[in-house]
Amino acid sequence: MSNFSSVQAAPVAVNVTVFNISSILGVVSLTLIVATAYFSSTVRRSDLWYRHIIAWIVYNTAFLVLIGHQGDPDPPFGLCFFQAALIYAVPTFPTLSAFCFVADLYIRLSAVLFNKRKIRPALKTFLGLFPLIVLGCVFIVAMGLVVDPQTVGFEENHLYCHDSTSIQATITGAIIIMTGFLIFPLEIWIAVVLYRNWRSFRGSRSPDQHLFLTMFIRMVLFTIISMLGVGLSSYSFGSSTAFNPYWTRLVLTIVPIIAAITFGSQEDIMRSWIFWREPPLNVSKPEKEADVSV
Repeated sequence: MSNFSSVQAAPVAVNVTVFNISSILGVVSLTLIVATAYFSSTVRRSDLWYRHIIAWIVYNTAFLVLIGHQGDPDPPFGLCFFQAALIYAVPTFPTLSAFCFVADLYIRLSAVLFNKRKIRPALKTFLGLFPLIVLGCVFIVAMGLVVDPQTVGFEENHLYCHDSTSIQATITGAIIIMTGFLIFPLEIWIAVVLYRNWRSFRGSRSPDQHLFLTMFIRMVLFTIISMLGVGLSSYSFGSSTAFNPYWTRLVLTIVPIIAAITFGSQEDIMRSWIFWREPPLNVSKPEKEADVSV
């Protein structure tokens, strides 16, 4: 049963409104970026880039499942149970998609610098599906681990539903930590390669080499954002006995907004939004086989 009272109603309503607005802003801004890249004739992105951004959209959407019911003393159990399992699964989605995205960049960079074979279609398919498979598995496990329905309910700020036990959060945290151990060595390898070839990269006017530098910088920023977001998720979704101030919950929805700013501020996307200006004559959408962009 909920301990929600009328005394708490006013501050909870404000907190819920800010939380929902932040969640919606993240979903809308990331969706706008995906739509811009997809429909623009001058913006080129890899399939794994799209999947990565979409993973953040799914992540933020999970917090909006109970919108309209957050002011109720007790939420509809079906929706509450669904969201409680979903919020433990969705942090793995952008984390694993980040790993697949970085792995793709690693393979692309190796192909260009060392004349290695480009990514195989089977591996590309695996990198695209693996985060979805893990998302589905964690979601099913999170539902199956609910032994007592009484443990499912609102967190203390009435922002979303969770399970007051910590088993699901432990599983999610373990996946996040293991993924981090895979991502950072790849980033270090790319940093070393770029450092060793810095003169050629810096002095070259080649669009491909310029894209690699941009790719690496945004990859690092995006990885930090991803680790920050999912790390806070694991902490915030833990036991209800832990001290979880409101701001730690709000940051969960702010991180995708930061991701939208990071990727939406790229030059080609910004240029496509200035639709009243004619694009430069040398700007066109390259063939997909030559794709080396983020």
